[in-house]
Amino acid sequence: MLQPPTPQTPQTSAQLAVRWHGLALVTLLCVSVPIVHLVWHGLLGRTEPLLRTRSQLAAPSLTKASLLDGTWMVEKEKQLREDSPITWWMRSSWNEMRYRLGVPQSSQVHFGKGEWFFIKESVSPDLAAFERARPARMQFFREVRDLVRQAGAELFVVILPDKARVYPEMCYGDGVLPPSKVGNYVAILADLAAVDIPTVDLAAAMAAARAVDPATELYYRRDTHWRPAGALVAGRAVAAALEQHFGTRLGPRSAVALSGLTSVRAIGDLPANMGIGTVELPDPVLEWRTAPMSFLADHLSEVRDYYGVEIRRETGAVAMDGKDPQAEVLLLGASFAEENGMNALALFLGRSVRAYIRRGAVGMLPLQAALPELRAGTKAKVVVWEIVERGIFDPVWRQPKL
Repeated sequence: MLQPPTPQTPQTSAQLAVRWHGLALVTLLCVSVPIVHLVWHGLLGRTEPLLRTRSQLAAPSLTKASLLDGTWMVEKEKQLREDSPITWWMRSSWNEMRYRLGVPQSSQVHFGKGEWFFIKESVSPDLAAFERARPARMQFFREVRDLVRQAGAELFVVILPDKARVYPEMCYGDGVLPPSKVGNYVAILADLAAVDIPTVDLAAAMAAARAVDPATELYYRRDTHWRPAGALVAGRAVAAALEQHFGTRLGPRSAVALSGLTSVRAIGDLPANMGIGTVELPDPVLEWRTAPMSFLADHLSEVRDYYGVEIRRETGAVAMDGKDPQAEVLLLGASFAEENGMNALALFLGRSVRAYIRRGAVGMLPLQAALPELRAGTKAKVVVWEIVERGIFDPVWRQPKL
């Protein structure tokens, strides 16, 4: 026999309130992204996003083919989602909650000991791909070497060691570099020597500096770059190597001195890349700077010191700005050059340094910026090209081309 239906207990007013508030919240979240864009871009006519963040994507180009096959709609949806402050707020809140609970997660950041962060791609590199790309890489080094010589200069390559190599005890659980990383730096230096390109072992210089003064930190804890102390170690080592290889090509040294100190409290690239509450604000010097927008982001910020350098000449002191047209040393610099690297080199070299500085570990952007000058002939006597160790493992280096 059919059982009579069980009578249901009427919902209380509190239960109804929770249900309807939950339904309203979910609905609001679903429609928030299009509403924000309709108001901000449609009614107010703004072209820039409401908040600028590191996760934003460039707007996809609309073509007939991309419209018909649906790819434009998919890419446009991703771009609008990443432009939404609602998406930014929800993601940063989730990531900050995980971090505070001791279970952080990031596709770009490796969390070491004592709030030391490392860029994930440098922790366990693809050694097999690195080995396969060696012939193409060495041929490219030869092409750049020949290009620089034809321009009237000599090439010197600086491989900037990854922070994970300098501080393995803060990166790896056992404090030891894994097999996929331990011999890579020396292998890159050997490749450069095999194609007659002078270089210097900055990893050894960093290790020696740490052995002499273990308390002085050479790299920022929550950024991929070196501190001023690390820049000084590198500048001294590179300058000594340049004197050894090319001292006879360069003019006499000048008196060089530090000209001042600027200290700023800033959040590093690694906390910004882990998806917590940060935004990008306009900056008169750096164009854009990352600013903390939460208590956790502010906690993970660090004080960064920047030093100026002056060259003393008969006509007076001249501040180094990387634009001296008479400089005999041309630096193709990574972002490490901005972090006191260029000035530290000039300080120990005793000579003016002109620079093309472009951010990016692979080192291709400053090289590309300098190509017109190199192809036309340069006044520089030595070209110093900076490449970050992890940048050599980027897919661009598997088939590099000028």
